Amino acid sequence: MNIKKIIAVLLALTMLLALAACGAKSEGKPSGEAQKTKIGIVLGTGGLGDKNFNDMAYDGMTRAEADFGITFDYLEPTSVSDYVPNLRSLCETKEYALVIGMGTDMSDAITEVAEDFPDQKFSHVDSFLNLTNVSAVSTKWQEQTFLAGVVAGLATRSDMPFANEDNVIGVIVGQENPSLRKGIIGYTAGARYVNPDVQVLEGNVDSFNDPGKGKEMALSMYNQGADFIQAIAGASGMGIYNASNEVGRYSFGVGANVNYIQPDNIVGTSARTVDKMVYNEIKAVLEGTWEPGNHISGMKEGAVGYDASQSNVVLPEDIQTALAEIEKMIVDGTLVPPETQEELDSWVAANQYSK
Repeated sequence: MNIKKIIAVLLALTMLLALAACGAKSEGKPSGEAQKTKIGIVLGTGGLGDKNFNDMAYDGMTRAEADFGITFDYLEPTSVSDYVPNLRSLCETKEYALVIGMGTDMSDAITEVAEDFPDQKFSHVDSFLNLTNVSAVSTKWQEQTFLAGVVAGLATRSDMPFANEDNVIGVIVGQENPSLRKGIIGYTAGARYVNPDVQVLEGNVDSFNDPGKGKEMALSMYNQGADFIQAIAGASGMGIYNASNEVGRYSFGVGANVNYIQPDNIVGTSARTVDKMVYNEIKAVLEGTWEPGNHISGMKEGAVGYDASQSNVVLPEDIQTALAEIEKMIVDGTLVPPETQEELDSWVAANQYSK
């Protein structure tokens, strides 16, 4: 065989091998980076570093990244007006298997963008939207804060070092919205369940990222006689915790456990597992079990509860006993905290704790 024939045979073999490789690749799944599922998330206006809602969401994303090999992109809006363009920018790429929105105040934006992108899957945390391409994930806020209210209602009449005799407690939110209103109601109901005459002061920072104003409002409440304040204010809560330390009073965290920040003053955290909510939505997409509609969980499901770990505050034994008894009643369904302002007074009248 001459040299020209040898070259021709080698070229033919090379082409056959290349065609075979292309055929094999087209029938299988892509490998490496191309195989990874992409997730997009738009955080709340508090941004990362809030030691709360957004940080928990980010933790859920990074856990999913480690466990499932997904990749993700996140956006940090600075105001509500950023929500629509942020969501739209993710959807327009058509790269994301799921787009996640964080916070009740994103409802209008999710609704607008979800209708424009009907084939895009959305998960919305803290939502009750009913759209065909949106999984609305929420927790029972009234259960989340109820036990902190119980502690405050009993402890304000105790001989704990930072308690006083005024029978006044407080709650401060980052924004007035339906979900956080339920948190206020739960805290108030818990306090009045064990102490029907307690006065509950309310405050609204009108920002999830203004610890200075949060501290100012907390100091005002402490000056009015409050000795326990529940924070439901995102990063603004940092000001509340610092105020409780500055004046020698008590506070409660919310969301992720923040007791370590001021362990001598933060009695406990009204906790919920936002990280698991985000993680489970991603897992459902990957497993093919993701569904639109409303998905609500509470204390029975382990989604919310009272967490006193990493706090140096020691509750009197009788308060610890009452706390355990009441928690069991909520989990069992024999005690159902109220959800609305309209039913609060009648609920308190019909439900009083007895040892």
